Amino acid sequence: MKSRIIIIGIVALIAVTVLAAGCGNKKPGVTTIRFTSWGNDVEEQSLRALIKEFEKRNPHIRVEVEITPWARMLDKLMISSAGGRPPDVTRISSEWFPPIAAKGLLEPLDKYIERDNYDLDDFYPESIEGWGVWEGKILEIPTDIDIYAMYYNKDMFDKYKLPYPDETWDWDKYLEVAKKLTLDTNGDGQIDQWGTTLDMWWQDYVYANGGTIIGPDPDTGDVQCTLDQPAAYEGLQFMADLINKYHVSPTAEEAANQGTSKLFTSGRIGMTISGSWAAELIYKNEITTFKYDVAPIPKGPETRVSIICGAAYAVLKRSQHKEEAWELVKWMTGKEYQRAAAMRSQIIPSRRSVAESGAYLHLDADPKNRQAFLYMIPFGKSVPAVSCAPEMTQIIQSELDLVRLGRESAREGMEKVKPKVDQLLRHRE
Repeated sequence: MKSRIIIIGIVALIAVTVLAAGCGNKKPGVTTIRFTSWGNDVEEQSLRALIKEFEKRNPHIRVEVEITPWARMLDKLMISSAGGRPPDVTRISSEWFPPIAAKGLLEPLDKYIERDNYDLDDFYPESIEGWGVWEGKILEIPTDIDIYAMYYNKDMFDKYKLPYPDETWDWDKYLEVAKKLTLDTNGDGQIDQWGTTLDMWWQDYVYANGGTIIGPDPDTGDVQCTLDQPAAYEGLQFMADLINKYHVSPTAEEAANQGTSKLFTSGRIGMTISGSWAAELIYKNEITTFKYDVAPIPKGPETRVSIICGAAYAVLKRSQHKEEAWELVKWMTGKEYQRAAAMRSQIIPSRRSVAESGAYLHLDADPKNRQAFLYMIPFGKSVPAVSCAPEMTQIIQSELDLVRLGRESAREGMEKVKPKVDQLLRHRE
């Protein structure tokens, strides 16, 4: 009997020891929250340093950081919210915002913002309206802006004595210069230098020409696809004509070996449209033989435009620690975080005070005219705020591939797209 009591005591002692070891990270009065994001090694290192500083300033909160590849973030977040254990705080790409918001996965932040007098006036309104507000409620706080401008090869412009692009350029001037830069430089009968590449955002051509992607049906008021309207498909036709009619942008075959980005960085393309991040992630290492800079995107027949997107931080509705999660969101959208991101990766801060400070504008790095990106922000348009936005874009993109290849006109392609998108919009909920 005595030996049995001793054994029970030993087992109990072991159980207590194991339990204590398993809870070694949990201190009395400390709340642990989970945070998910994406990023490369440099971004992760910076992110963890910022989280560490947050924990130092908030000793009652411990943050578990989970880094997931960008391509898997949306699926993982959806699955964990549906049946698993979602994080307390997550970083969300603007591309995923409509479907995530429509499913009600995010905690409205209005009451926290009002209670803490959190200053939203410092943020560019285009970011708040684009991927922060859903059905009148603030669900996310944007932390950075991804807007596009036109990079150009200064040496190539100098060689042919052409003026550098600026805010006075429109589509006509852009095409005129692109034609002058498109040449057979070695005399073999084949074009080997092009004036430009296509804007990766086909939406820009629609909006710049005065078109829309979706709009209300005049008879029923229901949301419908409007890409079959002349203003929309004529803008898309200009995009395709840059390749197939004017030949100022390489065809898919001509760009097959290197890709348009490599053709630009190797000095064989005069102009290309990309984001501020490209300077740090691509051009810093790949452009070694010429000088480059950046200018606003040329104005279309109706307006100047760039798709505006970015990332934001949000609190998950199923979080059991919303107060602590909100504190982390405030920190991750604060000036210190945004300043660090701007200096590290030339990412445009969503806070005007940081974006227009030396942290971004006065970096000792190319391009020099970084102001061009800030100039484009008021012309930014976000993707349509419908829950089926990713699926809708995929349908349109597939048809546009044929338009770019010259196998069908933009009008023909968009007439095929309309019924498919309309059906998707009818059953989007």
